[in-house]
Amino acid sequence: MKVLIFASLVVGIFGSYESDHGTTTYHETQKPVEIPIYKKYAIPIPHPIPVAVPQQIKVPIPQPYQVQVPVPHPVPVEVVKRIEIPIEKPEPYIVEKKVPYIVEKPYAVTVEKHFPVPIPKPYPVHVPVYKHVFHHQSKGHGWKHY
Repeated sequence: MKVLIFASLVVGIFGSYESDHGTTTYHETQKPVEIPIYKKYAIPIPHPIPVAVPQQIKVPIPQPYQVQVPVPHPVPVEVVKRIEIPIEKPEPYIVEKKVPYIVEKPYAVTVEKHFPVPIPKPYPVHVPVYKHVFHHQSKGHGWKHY
């Protein structure tokens, strides 16, 4: 058994070696290829240069002129200013008093709250009564009438 496994491994190794290095129709050749070489020449390119040009900018100044309606100077303007007046409120302060007996803290306090719960009252419902249906069992002869 071991001999068969070893033989199959040897055959597989030689088969892969032959496929990699064995006879084949593939053949590599070398061919020289010319690669063009481009030379760079420094050509000066003119760029625009900012030049300061002196300019005089005139800003119009408003001048007073005569109008038909007299305008009082200075012009009265209504100013609404809200002033908050602080109201002095007495601040609470803690007064410590000596109590002659021991007070347990926290105080045992029970609070009972009663909440009324509305209970819906039953309302009348119409139930039809059919005359051909027996609503009571007859006590005769063991027959049951429904």
